[in-house]
Amino acid sequence: MVESITIRNLDDDVKTRLRARAADNNRSMEEEARLILRDAVGRGPDRRDLASVVRAHSGPDNGVDLELPPRGPGRPPPSKVALSGPVQGARRTRKLRRHRCSDDSPSWAAKFKAC
Repeated sequence: MVESITIRNLDDDVKTRLRARAADNNRSMEEEARLILRDAVGRGPDRRDLASVVRAHSGPDNGVDLELPPRGPGRPPPSKVALSGPVQGARRTRKLRRHRCSDDSPSWAAKFKAC
């Protein structure tokens, strides 16, 4: 959308210099004022999205190359410990429930009610 503005109380000296500058550049005063304002204000901030900013800062030419230390032998696997008490009881209950629900019930609903 194109807007228009009116500049009031412009000094005669500024108006004379604007007219002379416009004549030197073969432009109207209005066009010269538009160009001066456009250059003074600029085109606005560069609105880039976060991904493009990150790519610009972390591309192949930027960043740090880190050397990874050599890998040593892994730790041994955990040993099997005999469980007792509430943990073993919960496991036993799950096993019983799985066994009881594995029958060939006629429908899913019947199997759900049985469990």
